[in-house]
This record gives sequence, structure tokens and C-alpha cells, in this order.
Amino acid sequence: MSTTTAPTTGAAAELRPPLASLPSLERTPVLEADSASASPAFEALVSPALLPVDKELSLNPAAPAWRMPECWGHRGVSGAENTIMSFTEACKAGADGIETDVHITADNVLVMFHDPNLDRTTDGKGKLHDQPWTGVLEHVRTLEQPSQPIPRFQQVIDLLMKPENQHVKLNIDCKVENDPVKLFGLIKSELEQYEEWKTKLAPRLVLGLWHPKFIEPAADILPDLKRFCISMSIPQVRKYFYDKCHGFSVWYHPLASADGAAFREECRKAGKEICTWTVNGREEMINCARWGIYSIISDKPELWREVKGDLVADRQKVLKPTLSSYILPFLDSRNYSWHYVKKGQEERDYLEKEAGSFDIVAMPETLRL
Repeated sequence: MSTTTAPTTGAAAELRPPLASLPSLERTPVLEADSASASPAFEALVSPALLPVDKELSLNPAAPAWRMPECWGHRGVSGAENTIMSFTEACKAGADGIETDVHITADNVLVMFHDPNLDRTTDGKGKLHDQPWTGVLEHVRTLEQPSQPIPRFQQVIDLLMKPENQHVKLNIDCKVENDPVKLFGLIKSELEQYEEWKTKLAPRLVLGLWHPKFIEPAADILPDLKRFCISMSIPQVRKYFYDKCHGFSVWYHPLASADGAAFREECRKAGKEICTWTVNGREEMINCARWGIYSIISDKPELWREVKGDLVADRQKVLKPTLSSYILPFLDSRNYSWHYVKKGQEERDYLEKEAGSFDIVAMPETLRL
């Protein structure tokens, strides 16, 4: 599939800066961190300048039908996932937001980590929840080089509060292994340490919820934060989350189906926002732009920035379907219903094993949005 784009002319050329003017995306050098240090040192972060189109876009669902999608870095960027280095690189690559995961340690410290177990990505062993931060987890390092510590929630918020990152959003994937009341209470306690957090932080934070039992505690404890259901199944979104969440973070492949198209239209009419994951291919990114997706969650925000530049230069040309647009979806087994329905059920089975049946969660009518 070709990624060559036509040269820009006229007003489009004014919107898109020449390549020579774009900031360098070289990786941030990492200094050695001793075991007692919470985080390695980094050079000063310089985020790329916003394009004119970034400043002009409206996020109002009642705005014109098409708008430029945002891009949120999936666990930061590809590499050592869920590290301060990864989050920093996502900001430097021009990501509009960061998607990350939260867990609670045995001594009630919030850390950004995906798995319930340490083994896959770090030199630690065992379940994260069973181990304290102080004296144990603070010394754990990633297997991916350069070796990095596990970041705390406070460090990520500090990154977002830097002047150059005041536009960056944070999508917090609330892992089902956590107790929701305890989790949201700890998040609120951390946020309250920041002056004017309800105006400077809350509008940029999204709570990602996998299980219905998280909805009511989120609404009660953190009413100022948006709630987005995370799901691999559109029928599950409709049944358990649709009228109680502000938006939905849905696996890409169900959204590419006929039912996905109908769901996208329902959300558009209702003013509900859709994020989708994990979108790492150019053609999939362009599809998201065709569909009117609110945010693309990707390991490759730098690739999205290229696609975004092409859209600014000649949106009509980029969005026009090509032969690849029609053929490529048939070559990916994940786009077939037998695959994504099976995966959605497997995910639900795990969620219910950890947190109980979806069907026993009763919620008051006042939670309807």
C-alpha cells in the first residue's frame, strides 16, 4: 500500500508546515537511575507546535459532521510500555492524549501498569496487588531497554501539568482487578493535591471502565470526570453501558462491521464519543477519520501525525476510498464476526470471573446521561 501523497498547494500548504520545520522525534536520552530513584532523568520536553487545524477544531458533538480525530498514545508509545519515557515520547510525537492503566499496590500507591502480574514486562515476579511500593515495587525495572521504573499516578499527572502539556488528555484504563470504591477514592485524593484540579485537570481526564460495577462509584466519587466504557463487544456496550457513559472505547474490528456502522451512527446522533484501539496501520487510521471517530488509540502517534498532515493538505483525496480500502479488511481475520464475537465473550468471561456477573449490577436511574 502506497503512502505517497500529492504535493500541497494553496491554502492547504499554509496549514501544513514544511517537514523541515517539524520538531525532531529522536528518542529522549535516558540517564542511569539508581534503585532508590523514583524515575530516571530526562531532557526538557519540547512538544511539537500545534497545527492551525488543531486550534480550530470544535469538540462539540453538535458541530459539523466531520472533525479531525485525536490520537492517544497506547500505553505511551511502542517500546517500554507504561513508563515515563514512553509517555514523554508520546507527547513529543504530538499525541493529543495518553492511554494508560492503573493498579493499586499493597500499600495503596497508584501505579501505571497493564498486567495484574509483573512477569511479562519487568524483572519483578508475582501479582502487583500483593506487593508494596515502598521497598519492593519502587525497585522493579522493565525488561525492555533502557530499563525503566514503574511510574506512579502522581508522576503522570505532574507530566500533564507541565506548561507544554496543558492540552494532553489522560485516558485511565481502570483495571477490573481493583476495588472501584478504593480506586476512585485514591485517584480523587491524588487529584486534590493539585490546585484548581477541577478546571485544569478534570476536563482532560477520562475513566475507562470495563465492568458495570465501576459505573456508580465513578459517578459518585469522581463526577467531574468523563466515563468511557471499554469493550470488545458492541452488544455489551448497548446493554450495560450505553446510557450511563459519556463515550465508548471499542475494539476496532467490531466497529468495522455493519453493526459497527449502525452503532457509530447511533452515537453520532446521541452526541456520544467513540475511541477505538489499537490502531497502528495507515489505512485503519484513515478509516477512523472516515467514520468520525473521536480518538484513535495507537502505539504510533508519529504515524498518525503524518496521516493528519495529509488530511490537512487534501482531506477529500485522503478520505476517498481506494482499492486497498475495500480489499484489506477481508485479509484480516479479526474483522470477521466469528473472531471478534469469540474474543468479546472471552473478555467478558474474564471480567466476570474477577468482578462478578454483569447482570447482578443494579444502578439507579439517576445515572442515565
